[in-house]
Amino acid sequence: MMGDPGLLRPEKRSQARAVPQAEAQPSPQDDAIRAAGDVPQPQKGIAGRPDAWFPFDFRRLRRGDLIAAIGSFLVFIFLFLPWYGFAAAAAQVSDSATLAQRELVLAICSDQPAVCNSDTPPQFSVSALGSGAGGWRFLILVAAIIAVLYVLSRTLEGVERAVPYRWQILVGITALLVLIAFTANPLSALDSLGSSSREAGAILALIAAIATVVGAVLILQEDKKQRAVSRAPDTA
Repeated sequence: MMGDPGLLRPEKRSQARAVPQAEAQPSPQDDAIRAAGDVPQPQKGIAGRPDAWFPFDFRRLRRGDLIAAIGSFLVFIFLFLPWYGFAAAAAQVSDSATLAQRELVLAICSDQPAVCNSDTPPQFSVSALGSGAGGWRFLILVAAIIAVLYVLSRTLEGVERAVPYRWQILVGITALLVLIAFTANPLSALDSLGSSSREAGAILALIAAIATVVGAVLILQEDKKQRAVSRAPDTA
């Protein structure tokens, strides 16, 4: 006995409704593909910035840092310029030179052979690092290099406050050494044979050393102001 065909229609309709719902449900494979596509991509705006690959940020430096760094770098450069000069008197003869004077002239002639080979009274100049100037002046070179490297390291992230107040001592030592080297002219030992003088390199280096001290003083003043501002809320 066959039933009414119309009774089967609701079942068919319910099955027809279930088919789109089953199709709408995502499969596990689709979830895996979607999860793989959710990997974060690098932002082009950040990667394209210059500071993303350039490690130095000079905006971290204060005005005193810049002045001290530039002054120390100039001291380093001026060490290779003429510091001391000497001009022999025409009436003097080499036989009147003492042993110390002859040794000093020979040390200079090792770097400047033309000084001893000339028939005219010698006139020459030496740098702070040249022969006859004294080897202790290399300490100025080392101190200036360390000061520049330290200030440069403060532009790196994480090193900005590594040694906040101690490096000013190094700047002061550099300036003191430059002052001593400016005052102590090694060629003054030859004054009995002529006249010695100070050249442009010594004068410029002294000015640069004074600038480094000014930069260090500015930093100390800024630090005092910051400490005073930080303590103000506590006292209030």
